[in-house]
Amino acid sequence: MTDLYLHAVFGLGGGLGAVLRHWVARAITHDLPVSTLVVNVLGSLLLGLWIGYLGGPVEMAEEEKRLVFGFCGGFTTFSSFAYQSLELQRERTIVFAGGNILLSLGLCWLALWLGLWVMG
Repeated sequence: MTDLYLHAVFGLGGGLGAVLRHWVARAITHDLPVSTLVVNVLGSLLLGLWIGYLGGPVEMAEEEKRLVFGFCGGFTTFSSFAYQSLELQRERTIVFAGGNILLSLGLCWLALWLGLWVMG
């Protein structure tokens, strides 16, 4: 399997994830960063489900890893999360920013764990 093929699989997954993230962001409008929270939690859950379904990271073929991580990486967004947390601190209070950070990290970790647990 060539590096070019693996990069193409990663790019395909990332592109599909980014398009889905854009669709979710347009569907969920709120003055708080709810859409970013939703895509990050869903992405973490999907990652856990997908890895669990494929037998865990050790059992996964290289192209499966690239597709999974490409899609979930394109779908989720850490940079938007970081920026929106900073904006919450600037426009509201540190409590809103801290709440966004703790809620996001906690729910994403829980979603990943849940996905892995469900798939066994």
